[in-house]
Amino acid sequence: MIGGGKHKGSTSASGQQSWRALAGARSGTRIQSTQARKRRQVQMLKLLGVFAVFVSIVAAITWGVIAFKKRQEPIQIATPSKPVETIIFDTDGVLPSRWLGTVIELRRDTNMMEVDIYLMKQQLEAHGQVKTASIERQFPSALKIEIKEHEPVLRMRVMGADGQPETRIVSRAGTVYKGVGYPAATLGSLPFVLPYRHPETGFQPLRGIERVAELLEDTRRTQPNFYKTWQLVSLEHYSGDPEMPGEVIEVRTTMVPRIIFGLNTDFAQQLDRLGVVLQYVQSRGNPALKRIDLSLQGSAAVQFESGRISTF
Repeated sequence: MIGGGKHKGSTSASGQQSWRALAGARSGTRIQSTQARKRRQVQMLKLLGVFAVFVSIVAAITWGVIAFKKRQEPIQIATPSKPVETIIFDTDGVLPSRWLGTVIELRRDTNMMEVDIYLMKQQLEAHGQVKTASIERQFPSALKIEIKEHEPVLRMRVMGADGQPETRIVSRAGTVYKGVGYPAATLGSLPFVLPYRHPETGFQPLRGIERVAELLEDTRRTQPNFYKTWQLVSLEHYSGDPEMPGEVIEVRTTMVPRIIFGLNTDFAQQLDRLGVVLQYVQSRGNPALKRIDLSLQGSAAVQFESGRISTF
């Protein structure tokens, strides 16, 4: 019995050792399976990377071939152009459309894209009456030209090449030019400006005309009837620098031979004093006047033909 028990116990012990061995073997198998799975994942990632590189290379080669073929194909840079059939002319002044033919040359068969709009702009703006010019292509066959003109404020008498007097226009910007298209009434309303100029000396822009234009506008607005009597504006004592002390503008009218305006006093104040003086003279039976000096600070000096001088 005892011997039989040992045998059973021995068999039991032997069975326990076999279970551990089996358990250890199963554990090792699990470890090996996990490592194999990781190796397979790494291999798959490598294959995917190689495939992605391959696809990128193929795509780059394909794009290069397509780009090379496109480069060899002719590219149309300019749009199909028709000859110029219509010129649309617009101006904010008085220049007539026929004036264009005296400034620019355009053949009948000139295509739209052949028109040098920059050269045309220079040709138009070279005319003294033109302040700015813009040219625009309006496809399929129209050319639009827009002109902004200088504002005329004065007239100037000059001696022409044949010795005959000619009229030039002085703009608000001081440019001197031969006016085109102005009605006679417009020219007649512009006072003349001194000094006279000979064309051989050239016509540089006159300085300080903006201030002269302000005086003319203020007078036209506040005393329109009196402004109609203005005949001449003398710049003999006006250098064009309004900040220069003692600068004056002299105006000659049919009512008063000489009116002196100062540049250092507001024109509105001087015109108010002028109105007071003219009312006083009218109330006294309109005695002949010789000179009204409005350039004085705070007063006006009036000289009558009789020699009497009064201050206002």
